[in-house]
Amino acid sequence: MPDTEKTETKKKPDSKPVEAGHKVSLVELMMLLMLVGLLFVFFFGMQQLKIDKAAEALAQSKFEAIVPSFQKAIAAMEDYRKNDEFGDYPAFIDELNLGTIDNEDFKFEYVFDTLTLTAVSQAAYGKEGIKVVYNLNDRSYTVEDPAPDKKPTVKDEWLPQE
Repeated sequence: MPDTEKTETKKKPDSKPVEAGHKVSLVELMMLLMLVGLLFVFFFGMQQLKIDKAAEALAQSKFEAIVPSFQKAIAAMEDYRKNDEFGDYPAFIDELNLGTIDNEDFKFEYVFDTLTLTAVSQAAYGKEGIKVVYNLNDRSYTVEDPAPDKKPTVKDEWLPQE
């Protein structure tokens, strides 16, 4: 026999031929959409969570900046009361010669009739009108927020503990 070229045929693995008209089933489409939806929810949710945490940390640091002013004013009022011949607190906060205890985020107010020292938030804080009230009689803090659902706010756990 003459040498003839050997022809080898390659065997293809057994697989189904891809049909040109294969359609995606409804279940596959729903699964794909659910997967994409979950990715968007987690990705954008985590991004928003980072933004919210950063804004809350900024608000907390701005509030913590006035805590020493609160404590300075309260200590000066208690000293004034101890040295007053009638045992009263000062009628005006200016009598204490504290200098400037206000900052761009909070302004202090004192009401002798109710014996309350109040820090009122300004626009620089991010929201105006939040009142942090210290009652000299009760020696307690309260927070009055006209719109507690709108951020930033002042949380109770940020208040100094006596």
